[in-house]
Amino acid sequence: MKQMTDRAATLNDASVLRDGQGLGPMPWVLAILMFITVLAAAAGLAMGSAAMGLSDDLAHRLTVQIVEANPDIRHAQTLAVRQLLAGMPSIKSADVVDEATLDRLVAPWLGKDAAEAGLPYPALIDVTVHDGQAIDLRTLTSDLTAVAPAVHIEPDMHWLGPFTRLLTLMTVLAAAIVILMMVAVAAAVILSARAALNTHRNTIDILHLMGASDTQISQVFQRRIAAEALISGVIGLVGAVFVLVGIEAVILSTSSEFLDGIFLQWWAWIVLAFLPLFATALAQLSARATVMRALRKML
Repeated sequence: MKQMTDRAATLNDASVLRDGQGLGPMPWVLAILMFITVLAAAAGLAMGSAAMGLSDDLAHRLTVQIVEANPDIRHAQTLAVRQLLAGMPSIKSADVVDEATLDRLVAPWLGKDAAEAGLPYPALIDVTVHDGQAIDLRTLTSDLTAVAPAVHIEPDMHWLGPFTRLLTLMTVLAAAIVILMMVAVAAAVILSARAALNTHRNTIDILHLMGASDTQISQVFQRRIAAEALISGVIGLVGAVFVLVGIEAVILSTSSEFLDGIFLQWWAWIVLAFLPLFATALAQLSARATVMRALRKML
């Protein structure tokens, strides 16, 4: 009996799924799914990292404006406010934004000649708070108003908060896409395994008569599907990496401060590299469950 079982297993390995038609278009489907999965996962990891970094940074940043049309009074109040902020123990730094930077910031709205035209705009002080320190905006405003009646305090989170929430929402959406792609991988494997079983049904019946167990037959399908899934996953990963490298090059060329933080960290690349292995394990489990269920019904 043992010799018949070993022979059945050998025949199984030699014949089942050896014609190249048993899995149909599954390898190409898996490669495409992995390509999309890696891109979605990369987008989610990059935007999630950017959202976390931006939230941490904005939580400790304030912008103080001195809204005064008279340039001499504005300059004096700016110096007084900066000196007062520098003496506060909770303030890490208080830097006055120079005129050249202000001109660059208002240029998209007021034009490049705004400074030459003498248009007044507020003086800005970029304030950074020490980590773990809480700022009472009402008290701070009262203290600064004593030396600069035209002062206005704006937490950076107020005007960049929507952008951070958008990044978080996109991260959740990317995670949902990755989950759906994994479900699609499992579905593709299940359909392909069923098709392969129908194609080789006569061979499987013969193997049963020769003494092969359901587990032995299932392992043949598992090995073949796992190998195809791994190769397809690597192909999809390589294609996605080329796209991601190109996207990063475009982001670098834009020199945009908003896009500078949307990059993949070193650990994110490791996560992406493991996606084909995860998909392969999922494909193997899906194939085993499908084949074993079908083989039990054949008996």
